[in-house]
Amino acid sequence: MTYSESLDYLCSLAQFGWKLDLERIVRLCELAGEPQDRFKSLLVGGSAGKGSTSSLISAILRAGGLRVGLAPKPHLVTHRERIQINGRLITEGRFASGMTAIVPLMEQVKAELGSPTVFECLTLLAFGEFARAAVDFGVVEVGLGGRFDATNVLTPEVAVITMIGLDHTDRLGDTVEAIAGEKAGIIKPGIPVVTGAHGAALEVIEGAASERGCEIWRLGREIRLDRVDPSPNGSTFDLSLPGETYAALRVPLVGEHQVRNAALAVAAASLLGRRGRSVDSEAVRRGLARTRMSGRLQRVLSKPLLLLDGAHSPDRAEALATALQMFRRPGRRFAVVLALTAGHEPGDVVRALAPVTDRVYATRSRHPSALEADQVAALAREAGCETIVEPNAAAALSAALEWAQPQDAVVVTGSLFLVGEALSCLGSLGRV
Repeated sequence: MTYSESLDYLCSLAQFGWKLDLERIVRLCELAGEPQDRFKSLLVGGSAGKGSTSSLISAILRAGGLRVGLAPKPHLVTHRERIQINGRLITEGRFASGMTAIVPLMEQVKAELGSPTVFECLTLLAFGEFARAAVDFGVVEVGLGGRFDATNVLTPEVAVITMIGLDHTDRLGDTVEAIAGEKAGIIKPGIPVVTGAHGAALEVIEGAASERGCEIWRLGREIRLDRVDPSPNGSTFDLSLPGETYAALRVPLVGEHQVRNAALAVAAASLLGRRGRSVDSEAVRRGLARTRMSGRLQRVLSKPLLLLDGAHSPDRAEALATALQMFRRPGRRFAVVLALTAGHEPGDVVRALAPVTDRVYATRSRHPSALEADQVAALAREAGCETIVEPNAAAALSAALEWAQPQDAVVVTGSLFLVGEALSCLGSLGRV
């Protein structure tokens, strides 16, 4: 099977969408020789921030001299992004070889239990590659929810649950408590928990941790931030954890929400140390400082300023709106290229962004659950935004850049899928 044929096979599975149960992935892992049990792992869930937190954890562990696998999601440009070892994407050849081994197992499970999904296939592929590469740790990002997510066949060394808000309400429930219950499904008996949740969501997670006999570190309690100094180039902050403190840590990811993600990452690394895999303070500093991520307030152009951010939920949109205030300049106007998906309270996303927006270019991403451009436009106009409708990412980005003067800013947001499409468009134009 070639790399191209591997992608074709994955595309053939897309029709089956998401299936929230563990039956197929359990059987797949059994047929594959239980690869998930052949490496130690950290499992990172939550409504937002889990991708950044996963990358920050990976960077810290790598700076400490460990061999680290990273399984982020979704990908922006290539499926190869979903399987990384020591910061390098899996090669097309390894991707194809892994898929060649997996496809017969997929077909067997299809005959027994119904077709596995794209995500289940990629999850098994990542587990197999991490086992083959003998990683010290695999840092694995949960896909959707937690309790029935394919990644939840792992028994991690630490479970990380970032902030929790209303996301995927069509699948996970329409209250924060219900969603928190699904996210808390990754908590395993006796395994320490790190969380950035608060309010009613935190109560649910605390209950699950107590029931399963888990130590829990909470942002704002055991994990304490101080002297946070955000800037358009990242932030510095002080951090206190049980038994250790850090002064003037620096993270280059932009926005105060990224400081919170960094705090959770350092806490997870600290708890690993208590389980026998210590990472020293200098590795923490180096790892945070070296972290780079596409699609998280990523600055692509300067004149006009072009920022790409995958904010897709109300909480993340509010965090983005706050961060954009750092980019305000006299005379600078902001255009937002916007695509939204169902299940993420799209009206609330638009309302969060409206106060920092001078013009919206409403469009549609290629995600199967994406709202039509006209639907996005209707929400933007309802929020009081001047709005232009464009049929796709390329047209919307082109129109926004044409409108913008050198001193202005264009922000592409609402969906990581839209960000990926924008990166592809810019790449084809030689702009990134």
